[in-house]
Formats: sequence, structure tokens, C-alpha cells
Amino acid sequence: MQFTRLKFRGRSVLAIAGAVFGLSTLAVAPAAHATSDTFLVETDDANACGGAWFIDYGAGAPGGGSNDDYIEIDDYCRDGHGVKAWAWLTRNGTTHYLGSAYDSNGDIRHNNPPKIWDPFQSYGNVVAHDLVGVKVCLVDGNDDPTPSHCVSVTNESADG
Repeated sequence: MQFTRLKFRGRSVLAIAGAVFGLSTLAVAPAAHATSDTFLVETDDANACGGAWFIDYGAGAPGGGSNDDYIEIDDYCRDGHGVKAWAWLTRNGTTHYLGSAYDSNGDIRHNNPPKIWDPFQSYGNVVAHDLVGVKVCLVDGNDDPTPSHCVSVTNESADG
């Protein structure tokens, strides 16, 4: 392959392109070695009708925030129940309750989209050694006083 050197304001375009390529490679390299801390929590009913995914290294935009961590709430069954998720974040020994979100969209297998929720906006990206907790239950409405088939999981982030 032959390279042609062009001059742009006294600098070699090839040198500038090489520097830009080198910097972009450095910027991408850490992500290539990153660990996805994504995990799923599902309700404990016979068909696991509700699920909440903690998404690590996601697009960020679906959750409405600038960070790359969010929660996707899924209703897998046509059973008349909705799905509700709660989240918390423990950082440097302090636990922060992040709230809850409710998916009343119905069964995602029948063209009902999952609920995308970004409870981490106030804390930015999850970082190494943060504990991310997610609880998911079947509910009859967002204010159901008796959620059922609840499961709760807390995982430690490997690298944020």
C-alpha cells in the first residue's frame, strides 16, 4: 500500500491521521477489555412471568440518561399481572434507594415493548465495586399492596 503525503497548514496529513487513529484506538481499547455486569432477575412463579434486566454498557438513550446503565422491565406472560421493579445502589458503603418502576404494557412477546428505566442518573455510571440491587415482583397495578412472586438480587460491579 502506498501513502501520499499531503501538506495541510504545514503539517503532514498522514501524521495527523496517524495521531487521530492512535488516539481513537486508545479511547476504544479500555472498552474492549470491559466486563459486562448485566444480570437478570425473574419472578419465581412457575412461568417466570416478570423480569428485570440490569443493563451494563447499554446505549443509555433508552433510559433517558447519559450513562450506560439502566434497567429493562419485562412482562413475559398474558396473566393479568403487571411487573414492578425496585433498585438500589451501594457505593462506598452507603446504600441509595433508587425508586421503582412499573411495566403495565403486557406480554412483550405480543409486540408490547419493555419498560426502560434509568434510576442511576443521579449517580452516573455504575463504577467498580458498586453493589447494584434489583427486586422484581408481579403486581396488580403500580400501587398493589401485596406484590407476589418477588425475587431480589444484589451483584457487585466488576469494573463499572
